[in-house]
Amino acid sequence: MDLFLLDWVLKGKVVPGSRILDVGCGEGRNAVYFLQNEFDFTGIDPDESKIRLIEFLNKQFTTTKARFLVGELATFQSPGLFDFIVCSRVLHFSKNEEEFLNAIQALAKLLTKEGLLYVAMDSVWDASIGSVVDANHHQFPDGKVRFALTFPRYQHFLKFFTEEEAPRTLIHHGERAQSFLLLKKT
Repeated sequence: MDLFLLDWVLKGKVVPGSRILDVGCGEGRNAVYFLQNEFDFTGIDPDESKIRLIEFLNKQFTTTKARFLVGELATFQSPGLFDFIVCSRVLHFSKNEEEFLNAIQALAKLLTKEGLLYVAMDSVWDASIGSVVDANHHQFPDGKVRFALTFPRYQHFLKFFTEEEAPRTLIHHGERAQSFLLLKKT
């Protein structure tokens, strides 16, 4: 589980029985806690093989309220709203500003009033790591090119959300930086 997500879970930011959406759930790195503790969990990922793996993993638990769907945020149709959304390492794959802004709006629409959004994404917020490739992307010393979080991009979140806790940025051995956000829908 992401370290900062675990920190916020342990602080009680996610209430037992909450409806959880994990966007880009992959093989379940951030899902295990929610599955083990019988949250109403929905995981979506565009990679069918990863969905099959998390479905297999879920068979090890007694979870009855878990759904796993092959899909993407842009086309996800939910029958209801979620209390907590995990969006870890997804938004830095945005192709451009428009796709990023559409994703933020989609996330806001999927949350209940006062619902929480956890975001982890590569970041050039402090500009000490990463160099500009084009108007939309930065290259990090590890060679990866990403749509990175900047302060102006963070301000787009604040049109729909307020800070539940101050953003955190972690620099990984001088190779890349990631920012972690916990935001509340306004």
